[in-house]
Amino acid sequence: MRKILSDILRVKGYASVAAGSGGEAIAEAERENFSVALIDLMLPDMSGLDVMARIKSLSPLTEAIILTGHASMDSAIEATRRGAFSYLLKPYQVDDLLLNIRHGIDRRQAQAEIRRLGEALRQTQQAIVITDADLNFEYANPAFTRLFGYSLDEVTGKSVELLAVDAGLNSVLPAAIATEKGRFNGEALQRTKDGRTIPILLDVSPVVDEQGTVLNYVGSLTDLSDLKRMEESLRESEEKFRSISASAKDAIIMLDESGAVSFWNAAAETIFGYSSDEMLGKYMHKLCAPERLHKIYLAGLAKLVANGQGYPVGQTLELAALRKGGGEFPVEVSLSAVRHKDHWLAIGIVRDISERKQAEQKAQSYVEELTRANAELHNLNAKLTQAHNQLVQSEKMASIGMLAAGVAHEINNPIGFIKSNTQTLGKYVDELLQVVRAYEQVEALLPQHSELFAELHRIKIQIRFEYKKRDILALLDESNQGLERVTKIVSNLKDFSHMESQDKWIMDDIHKGIESTLNVIWNELKYTCEVKKEYGVLPPVECMLSQLNQVFMNLLVNASQAIETKGAITIRTGAIEDQVWIEISDTGMGILPENIKSIFDPFFTTKPVGKGTGLGLSVSYNIIQKHHGRIEVESEVGKGSTFRVWLPIRQSHDTAVVA
Repeated sequence: MRKILSDILRVKGYASVAAGSGGEAIAEAERENFSVALIDLMLPDMSGLDVMARIKSLSPLTEAIILTGHASMDSAIEATRRGAFSYLLKPYQVDDLLLNIRHGIDRRQAQAEIRRLGEALRQTQQAIVITDADLNFEYANPAFTRLFGYSLDEVTGKSVELLAVDAGLNSVLPAAIATEKGRFNGEALQRTKDGRTIPILLDVSPVVDEQGTVLNYVGSLTDLSDLKRMEESLRESEEKFRSISASAKDAIIMLDESGAVSFWNAAAETIFGYSSDEMLGKYMHKLCAPERLHKIYLAGLAKLVANGQGYPVGQTLELAALRKGGGEFPVEVSLSAVRHKDHWLAIGIVRDISERKQAEQKAQSYVEELTRANAELHNLNAKLTQAHNQLVQSEKMASIGMLAAGVAHEINNPIGFIKSNTQTLGKYVDELLQVVRAYEQVEALLPQHSELFAELHRIKIQIRFEYKKRDILALLDESNQGLERVTKIVSNLKDFSHMESQDKWIMDDIHKGIESTLNVIWNELKYTCEVKKEYGVLPPVECMLSQLNQVFMNLLVNASQAIETKGAITIRTGAIEDQVWIEISDTGMGILPENIKSIFDPFFTTKPVGKGTGLGLSVSYNIIQKHHGRIEVESEVGKGSTFRVWLPIRQSHDTAVVA
């Protein structure tokens, strides 16, 4: 049997290793990690559950499928409790086994991806925290612990105000987040566990559900201590330059009316490398300015010596200069014009700003690195949000039946007494009209006393009695029709939810389920398609009708959404031997051949973002599997698709159990 199974798996593209005992299986698991382990519950040397426990201790991500021919509810529960992914009874269908293997591999891959994301959070050097909607810590990575000194256990459940420096800041972060609609990016002072105050760059993003409700916040905290020290150093350098300027430590240079150097201080000698003797009487631009700036230099100097004006005068400019060896470097130049006798002199204060430029470049590089890290964090947050939305969507369908049943129950009682009151009102109106007809008969018998009825005739004309007599009966009839419509809607909601039997196997009417589902989702269908019904004769089917209603709803809604403008949906039913079939066809766009094999996979969807989660057909497939049925698909691109559901009329006694 093991060889046959190995051959089948090989043909299906799976690599497998067969073991004759529990000990051999454990030995193989010690040598190699397996995606899925198929384990017989009864092995010659030990229990299959013990083998599973040992293999999962060696490889926690390995999914185990327990196979047995001697099943009991207790053994199934125990296998699941101890970590089994699935539990199959012998003899089993090969397709069922292959499906479970495929799902086991998919689950292992999903678990591995979650671990990789978690490992990324643990290994990143960026401090990252996750809080609940009330800003209480739920997660903090090791980088946070290294930065603030608090372990995850120490902050879990506590407010982020644990890190606040003083009471005044306690309200800053929540207020900022509320003001920015859940987002915050800025600097803040925070206190570490040992009492130190550190500046941080804080970036907070919300995790929201489809309704926009904030579920969590994800925060990135970057230590700005080094950057602040760098900024402080830069400020000190600038102050030092100003002090040097005041004490003639900057290069102070004077040019005469001809543009020749007439003064060159010691700082100029240091900055440019030329001694005073080398520069006095020389034209500065020829030795200390790059050739590309000569034209601009001479034009500005000509205006200054002519009238003491010009663009550079009174300005502080950053320019390029040349040292004695020819090396180019940046300088900051402040130029003033001074009137001396009958001509203008130029006085320039030149500061070498090479160090400042290097510091600015370093700071810019650091900011770019922070920006990149924040972008990576946003991408990670988007993945977490997507995973959460998928889980929320999978839970929504489970609550639809309960909601529908609750609405039907709440509406049913007031409808009952309104209907009773309307019927009583109709009876009262008939009796009152009988009295009126009696008065009219009396009037006809007493024509000689017509003056006695004059006032009565005036009132009847004034209130339009004849019209209202007819209209009151029409109003009562319309009200009764409306009540019948509401009663039918309530009945359809109850039939759709089937809450009284949703967890019980009972003999039920499939056509009733289809009709109630059509009435519930009619608003989704009526604008795009015509629904045609070609019902055959179906016997009662042992089923959980509320769950089958969910299958019908998913197939009908998908069919409607596949029709782009206007088309038709055809519902056919029939019975063959001990099975019934339900067929739903549409004239929509069809399914690409390469997508058909994946349409029942969880989260697979070809719909635009926000319109589908890829769970409808996966849930439907599982429901039909639980009913020991199957779903067949036929599709042609551009012409439409047909989904055919097969169900047994009766469930076998030992398997008709709620899964």
